[in-house]
Amino acid sequence: DFDLNYFWHWSKFTDYVQCVLTFTGVTGYITYLWLDSSLFVEMLGFLAVFTEAMLGVPQLYRNYQNRSTEGMSVKMVLMWTSGDTFKTVYFILNQAPFQFSICGLLQVFVDIAILLQVYLYSSYPQKPVSHTAHPASTKAL
Repeated sequence: DFDLNYFWHWSKFTDYVQCVLTFTGVTGYITYLWLDSSLFVEMLGFLAVFTEAMLGVPQLYRNYQNRSTEGMSVKMVLMWTSGDTFKTVYFILNQAPFQFSICGLLQVFVDIAILLQVYLYSSYPQKPVSHTAHPASTKAL
């Protein structure tokens, strides 16, 4: 079933493992076939650093949807920001390939945007979070 609404909702852990192994096998085989193509290798490298640069975007979007950063570790985001900043400065000073510097700067901007959300949403009154009770987890009286 390829319904995107249920893509990451695995019913069994073995289904998840099979998906990851299949993805790894297929992409590994494609990489093996195209390893001699410098364009493919450059695109693969760019996709790798771009994917890493976008890791904070789902959190940024979720914070925006909820208008809240409640439950998020500010210390973790500060550590992300400092690590990404040092890494980007290292890339720039050592004249790493251009895509490393660009993606590093993108990562720092996403981190700063999340920190700005923490500041902005701290002045909003927090919404009470509704927790749904699951029948299997409720105790009979």
